[in-house]
Amino acid sequence: MRSAKAKVAGAPARWKCARLLIGAAVSLNFVQAVPSAAQASAVEFTVSGTSTIRGWTCTVQGAAEVTPGAATPAPGFDAGVQAATLTVPVNGFDCPEEEMREHLLEALRVDEFANITFRLEGYEMSGRQAQATGSLTILDATEPVTFPVSLSPSGGSVTIAGELRLDMTTYGVEPPVVMLGLLRVRPQITIQFEGLVSP
Repeated sequence: MRSAKAKVAGAPARWKCARLLIGAAVSLNFVQAVPSAAQASAVEFTVSGTSTIRGWTCTVQGAAEVTPGAATPAPGFDAGVQAATLTVPVNGFDCPEEEMREHLLEALRVDEFANITFRLEGYEMSGRQAQATGSLTILDATEPVTFPVSLSPSGGSVTIAGELRLDMTTYGVEPPVVMLGLLRVRPQITIQFEGLVSP
């Protein structure tokens, strides 16, 4: 049995060990928190189309949420992609002319539907390109879509890029008609996107 003096002498050593353990735990939590913050990946979207007078292009910054695991391996995602969601905030669109932006937001009924959303349901790989299949929601309509997505590993992240063509009227979007009907926006549009995501 140790004396009380020996117990007191051993206390500083125990406190030092406890401080080291607490410090290590705090450091580990900080390091683990960094990747979580990086999961909110920005994606640049470009939407373009034509009208009876001229072509038009608007841009918007959206977001990608990717959950790795339990699927076919893909470049930068060794365990595959279990789930992925692309979200576009309708109010974030930027167009060359303010009037064009107003007509776009009106057509997309921004007061009722804040976002355009794509949810991945599956994919097939061919080299660094995936054929992605999922559901696209615009307004209150959700339709199945399939389009190519390229994946390019870059350091600890992956650059994704893709393109999708669709008809706005399929989703209940009425193409704008302005200038007393002289300018009519055609329903076919092209959506392109590119962004850097973290596995």
